[in-house]
Amino acid sequence: MPISLMPSNQLLADLLGRLSVTAKPVMIDFDEVQAWPSSAFEGLVKAKLLLKDVQAQSLECMGCENQCCMPVVFTEDAQRAFIVCDHPDQQEYMGRIAVKLPRLKQWQLSAKSVAAVIARLLGADAKPVYLNESASYQLGMLQSSKGRRPAVLSVQPLSLAINQQSIAVNELLYFDGGVLLIDQLKIDDMLSAKRASTGKVYTSNTTKREARKLATQAMYKDWQDEYQQLKQKHPKKPDTWYSERIAKMAIAKDRDSETIRKIMKM
Repeated sequence: MPISLMPSNQLLADLLGRLSVTAKPVMIDFDEVQAWPSSAFEGLVKAKLLLKDVQAQSLECMGCENQCCMPVVFTEDAQRAFIVCDHPDQQEYMGRIAVKLPRLKQWQLSAKSVAAVIARLLGADAKPVYLNESASYQLGMLQSSKGRRPAVLSVQPLSLAINQQSIAVNELLYFDGGVLLIDQLKIDDMLSAKRASTGKVYTSNTTKREARKLATQAMYKDWQDEYQQLKQKHPKKPDTWYSERIAKMAIAKDRDSETIRKIMKM
């Protein structure tokens, strides 16, 4: 389904899924936002899941079919922006390509913003605290019929743990009438669940390494498949063009185009 046709909750799940596979914030540029339902974008910003970031320093040039990713240059008064074409076959004809200033806007979705939103929706009694050793956020304590229970947000994968129960964040958050909500029934089930007497389930470092290895291999395979598809559609493009296009897709998982270029032809 094209992203422009995605309902708000499917878009939310897609963004949370992208964040879940990387420890880095997910960057969203102006061009991507234009393909979203306006109500979805407004809801994400209003909920403070999506926070405004600094202006983009480079953009996909729309001057010709090559659509190269190029740095943005400003006039001295910073009131106008443009891209200087440096493509060997187009430079003589293209020159400066004007850039509309709104295209420089960008936003980010981060584990930190998700932690703050979930803590607020849960009515937690403290501000989220990042725990570096476990790559997680302590959200505070929640009251249950069996006493107070800590709520912890794991960064990768993005999941909420309460009372030794864990659930993916994209199964908890949803929009209803343009308002972001949390599935309170699932939260209540976690709070009331019988705690295991053996304590937390232990996952060996070897198992974790194998899981990361498999995830990386799957990501590389996605790049290679997409490269082959792009090459069939646009056979005369340089490798940098293919890698820059893939870098803008969800399958890039925030890797840069140069890293993708080295892997996609293997």
